[in-house]
Amino acid sequence: MLLNQDFLLSALPKAKFYCSGAELAHQAAWTFYASGKEVSAFFDSRVVEQDGLFFALNGQTVDGHDFVAQSLKNGVAAIVVNRLDCLKGLEVSDRLIILVDDTTQALIDMAKAWRARLTCPVVGITGSIGKTSTKEILRSILVSAGIQAHLSSKNQNTLLSLCTNILGVKTSCQAVVLEVGIDRTGEMALKADILRPTIAIITTVSYSHIKYFGNLHNIGFEKRQIFKNLGGSGVGIIPGDLPMLDNVCYGHPTARFGFKTKNSVQARKVEVVSDENGQAFITFTLKWYGQKVPIKFNTIHRGMLNNALAASSVAYFLHVPIEALKEGLESYTAFENRFEQRKLKDFNGFVISDCYNANPESMKAAILAFDSIKTSATKIAVIGDMLELGSREVYWHRFIGKLLNKSSSVEKVVLVGDLVRYVAGMLPDEMILAKVDTWQEAEPILRMVLAKKQYFVLVKASLGIALYKLVDKLTK
Repeated sequence: MLLNQDFLLSALPKAKFYCSGAELAHQAAWTFYASGKEVSAFFDSRVVEQDGLFFALNGQTVDGHDFVAQSLKNGVAAIVVNRLDCLKGLEVSDRLIILVDDTTQALIDMAKAWRARLTCPVVGITGSIGKTSTKEILRSILVSAGIQAHLSSKNQNTLLSLCTNILGVKTSCQAVVLEVGIDRTGEMALKADILRPTIAIITTVSYSHIKYFGNLHNIGFEKRQIFKNLGGSGVGIIPGDLPMLDNVCYGHPTARFGFKTKNSVQARKVEVVSDENGQAFITFTLKWYGQKVPIKFNTIHRGMLNNALAASSVAYFLHVPIEALKEGLESYTAFENRFEQRKLKDFNGFVISDCYNANPESMKAAILAFDSIKTSATKIAVIGDMLELGSREVYWHRFIGKLLNKSSSVEKVVLVGDLVRYVAGMLPDEMILAKVDTWQEAEPILRMVLAKKQYFVLVKASLGIALYKLVDKLTK
C-alpha cells in the first residue's frame, strides 16, 4: 500500500493522525517519515520490517499496544493504536501515529480501501484440502511466466493475515493470489467482501472442520460464498467431478477442472513411473482448454495432481502461455509438510512429512500414495489424531485403521494422540509399534527403531498434534 495522506484519509476518515507530537489537520498538507512510500502491514512486532505499518491489535490474551516499543525499535514508519498512553516515554520522532477507536476494524477498513484501488486480477483460493499446495504450484507457474505476483506466505488464510496481505500488494503487481480459510459459519462472506476476488477457486469440499459446520452440504455452501461478489465479470472455478459443486446454478461464469472429460482442464493418461534411479513421479497429459501437453509431475500423490489441475485452471485466466504452464508444473517441488520428503538426520532412510493438517480424505490419499512407493526400506506410518470431525470422529478413525490394515507395504504403525485408539482397534497387535499421547513420547521409540535398518516413514496428523515437531527432530 501507499502510505500517503490521500489514501489514509479515504480509508480512515474518522481517525486522528499525529506526527512529532502534534495532531495533523485533515485539510493541511502532511509531512511525515516514509510519506508516499510503499509499505507492508504487520500485527506481530516480532516480524515487523523496516518502514512497515504496525497495527496494535487487542487480542484475547495479548495486547498489541504492549509491543509498540518493539515495533519502533524495528523501524516502523507508522503505528495504528486505539490509545496514546502506550507511547508515553517512547521516542516517536517523525513516525506517523494513527489513532482509531478499533484497531482491528481499522485493519479491515484499510484492506478494503486498498483492495478497491487494485486494478490487477485478484485470485482467492479456498477448499477443504489443497489451498496452500494449489497456491504454491501456481506460484511456480507464475514465476515461469514472468508474471509479477503477490502471493500469501505459507498457509496464511485468517482474517487478519488476509488483510495484511492485501495491504502488502505493491502498485506494480500484476496478479494477487491469496488463500481464504474458514472454520465457522458466515466467515467466508466477510472475507469475500474484503478480498472481492476477480477469480475464485474451490479446490474441493471434504470433512475439514465439520464439527463446526454439521455436514458436507453446509461446508459446500460456505465455501461457495467466495463467489458472492464475482458478478458477470469474474470467474468461479470448481472441481467438476464433485456433484455437490457441479450441480449448482451459478450467477457468474464458471470453469471446471478434474479427471472427467467434461472438464475444461483435465488430466488424462495418468501413470506413476520411475526413472533410472528409482525416483517415482506422475506423468499425465494435461488437456487445457483444447490444448494438450505432456507433464512430468514430481510427486506420486494423487491429491497433488488435483491441486495441479486447480492451479492450471487459474493460470488460464491469468493468460499464462502453455509453455510457461508446463515449465511451472514440472519445476514444482513439494511444499513444507505437504507430502514433503526429507532425509533422516541420524539414520538410514527418509520421512514423508504430511503433517500440516489431516481429514479423512487427505489421510486416505497420503496412505495410498505412501503405500504405492516402491522401496526396499521398511515402511512405518506415524499417524496422529484427525481433529474437528464432530460426531463422526470415531467412524473416520476406524476407517483409517481399516485402510492401514489393508495396506500392502506398511509394516508398522506408531499412533499419537487420543482418537487414534479407534485406529488401533482396527489393526492387528503385531502391526502397532506404539500408542502414545504426544510426539515427545513417540520420538525415543522411533529413534530406537530407526537405528536398526533402513526405514521409510510417513508422518500424518492434524496440526494440533504437532507431529511437524517430531519431523524436525528427526530431520534437522
